[in-house]
Amino acid sequence: MKNKKPILIYLTVFYILTELIIYVSFMTGDMNGSLKITTITLLKYISVLLCFVYSVVVSILFREKDTIILVAAFCFTGISDYFLLFTVSFTFGMLSFSIVQLIYLLRLWYLDINEGKKTVLFYRLLLNFLMWAGVLSVLKLLGILNGKIEISDRLLLYVAGFYFITILHNVIRSFIHMNNYKSSKSIIFALGMLLFILCDINVGIYNMEGFITINQQVFHKLYSFAEIAMWMFYLPAQVCIALSGSVVKKAREK
Repeated sequence: MKNKKPILIYLTVFYILTELIIYVSFMTGDMNGSLKITTITLLKYISVLLCFVYSVVVSILFREKDTIILVAAFCFTGISDYFLLFTVSFTFGMLSFSIVQLIYLLRLWYLDINEGKKTVLFYRLLLNFLMWAGVLSVLKLLGILNGKIEISDRLLLYVAGFYFITILHNVIRSFIHMNNYKSSKSIIFALGMLLFILCDINVGIYNMEGFITINQQVFHKLYSFAEIAMWMFYLPAQVCIALSGSVVKKAREK
């Protein structure tokens, strides 16, 4: 494995620098309009594809189950972002992102098992679905999921609710895992999941105009920040998650 360490170091440096250049480019474009929207959108998607490519190369180098899990997650992340960036099929995008979060739930279970912890994946999945059912019940009691909402919008709310419950579950699990084992992998992955959910909170703010009535001046400020903050948090989240797949392996090769 030692002969792979220099390859991984060069690959990681190239990956981080490339993502940084792309990140600065589209964030600058988002903030001052120096780039066309189509160019910004393409840069964002390329940055996500680079995460997938990096995870694939790491998986080829080390051929561990954890790296294969990450490849699967980034594959569906690429599909999700394609729907959300280039189409109006938001429900399909959220369905794909829900699969991504289920894969991360699987990853956290696998990492716990790998550390010798006795845990059952079925119970984690069951808890996730029970929390989702609870949220849907609350939304129905509040009248948010009533008959006046279009079927397509209601389906989107169902899927979005499942997605948010799953990512929240994963964030909590990732920090529990980090607290238990305090490895570089667990710390970077927990940071990535935290940034991920911060992105999603801003996505929710950005899209809540059609569902929630709020003071116009307050909403305008929230909306303006959320429009920029979504990808301000999102790409760093993806980069951290991708990097978490190779950190422990590098440490073992010293």
